[in-house]
Amino acid sequence: RETSRPVRIAGAGILIAALLAVIAWAVLWFTPLATVENIEVEGVVHGDAAAITEASGITTGEQLARVDTGAAARNIASEPWVERATVGRGWPSTVQVEITEHVPAAFIRATDGEHLFTADGVEFLVAPPPEGTVEFARIPRVDDPEPGKLSPRPEVMEAALDVLAALPERVRAETARIDAPGAAEVTVMLHDGREIHFGSADRAEEKGRAAEIVMDREGQRWTVANPAEPALRN
Repeated sequence: RETSRPVRIAGAGILIAALLAVIAWAVLWFTPLATVENIEVEGVVHGDAAAITEASGITTGEQLARVDTGAAARNIASEPWVERATVGRGWPSTVQVEITEHVPAAFIRATDGEHLFTADGVEFLVAPPPEGTVEFARIPRVDDPEPGKLSPRPEVMEAALDVLAALPERVRAETARIDAPGAAEVTVMLHDGREIHFGSADRAEEKGRAAEIVMDREGQRWTVANPAEPALRN
């Protein structure tokens, strides 16, 4: 059966386009026409862009087509501030790195420095805490902590983080630290020396609203363990 002329022309066009694409890729792969001249790193707030560039394993002068973007992203993800990374090519000569950093919510002091934790309880770095990061204190540790980490008890850390997340903005701004010797013994310590005892993280949002109310009342030590009936503590 004879194929129509338009179909033959279209088929030839597709074949030529595919052949040209193969030739173009071969030129980029085997010749130095497109080499890495720039490595652009975006999204760095607390981390070190130079360290991220070095961790990528990419060097200027190598062929852009041969850059292993997946391996570079995995290498960069090992940097302490990096939560995730994407690496792409910007033709003809740029590698583009996009970083999402960990956001520290809390820190715990130790002899080797301040250990930073995300809102999910991930312990990711020992470094000075950024402004706005809340100190956690008196949190017990697991019996067999990971090397180089504090490894606080997860159920206690979770309770303290839940309380922190539930604090109204005004209360959080006045929070000096959160003490949590147990999952049902969470206390918010204010900058002026006052204490607001939450107990557990159950009904944390209600307790947060009650905490904001007692901030305007006289008294050094309050409990909002029952948020419907805030009371002074002895």
